[in-house]
Amino acid sequence: MDNSVRQKGGIDVSAGDERDYRHVELANGLCVLLVSDSEAEKSAAAMDVRVGHQSDPDHLLGLAHFLEHMLFMGTKKYPDENSYSQYLSAHGGSSNAYTSGTDTNYYFDVRPPYFEEALDRFAQFFIAPLFTPGATEREMNAVNSENNKNLQSDPWRLDQVVKHTSSRRHPFHKFGTGNLVTLGTAPTEEYEGVPFEAPQLQRRLNVVPVKDHRSIEVSWPLPSLRSLYLEKPASLISHLLGHEGPGIPYIV
Repeated sequence: MDNSVRQKGGIDVSAGDERDYRHVELANGLCVLLVSDSEAEKSAAAMDVRVGHQSDPDHLLGLAHFLEHMLFMGTKKYPDENSYSQYLSAHGGSSNAYTSGTDTNYYFDVRPPYFEEALDRFAQFFIAPLFTPGATEREMNAVNSENNKNLQSDPWRLDQVVKHTSSRRHPFHKFGTGNLVTLGTAPTEEYEGVPFEAPQLQRRLNVVPVKDHRSIEVSWPLPSLRSLYLEKPASLISHLLGHEGPGIPYIV
């Protein structure tokens, strides 16, 4: 093993990492990574669900993002919609979540004495969420408002252009944020294949920004690099292309 890496609790970590690690599997099959840091001022937890907006049914685009919102809106054990956020705020904590193409991640932090109850409140998201009609309507409007806000964001707009010009048969093409229209459209056939096929490649797109912003972006499809998380080939290529030495594309 490389001298820069060592094992703690069966986990490969940096040699300079002083934290303790342990991997366990619960009776329900859930895999948990426990991390102990004696210098941490807060306790924290995160739950990653391996379902993102690329798994949305074609007739409910934005569903994963919408569900991310709904899990904060009360549970059977803690039905008050504000109970979770109020408990964390009262004890120096915070929480958030995000939806990506392949995952939805929920997380929180809180002062250590209050972690156990906070974790119980957090766990109820995935045990018995309420999905009340009132909260459903409000959060659909919240998702719609978030999408309207994104319309003025140049990075978000560029991301949508890339998705829009990809193959309609691949999940990458899907509109992930959702709005009042997409959360109620009729079913269409499932997408399959690769994100960018021959008709979508070797094209130049000119995008008019909202703000005074000029940039050039070059992208190309790659196979999944998930299994190469240690080698990080994409980061290496990015570093080489961004190097500011003589004869490097960065300075052209």
